[in-house]
Amino acid sequence: MQYPLPQFLEIKPKIAGPFNLRQLAYLIAGSLTCLIFYFTTSMMKFVIVSIPIMIIAFVLAFAKIKGFPVPTILVRSFGFLFKSKTYLWHKKEEPIYALPVKLKKKEKISNIVPTPQIAGESRLKKVSNLIEIHSK
Repeated sequence: MQYPLPQFLEIKPKIAGPFNLRQLAYLIAGSLTCLIFYFTTSMMKFVIVSIPIMIIAFVLAFAKIKGFPVPTILVRSFGFLFKSKTYLWHKKEEPIYALPVKLKKKEKISNIVPTPQIAGESRLKKVSNLIEIHSK
């Protein structure tokens, strides 16, 4: 038996037209900031200041980076920067003990003559022969 699964759970309800509550709040905050600059500064300063403010408001309201909204990424970034870090591994401070090493006297190289050794039948070959013989 199959059950219907809800899809598109990340869609938030629309409050005003195509905007949800968070998007509407960012756009209203940017617009109010620009409105304050309109009445308090000259027109040239207003234009210079209001364009970046509205760009920031639109980025905060609509932009997503790898599926996450920009405000979520900013909050997580500041949390990572300012919270204490948890380290899972800590080195135990123990004294290091050195074992005494006895050095052997060096033998003369000319006295050591390598002798060739004949290798016997390998264990793998012995096992394969046993398998072939006793397979029936």
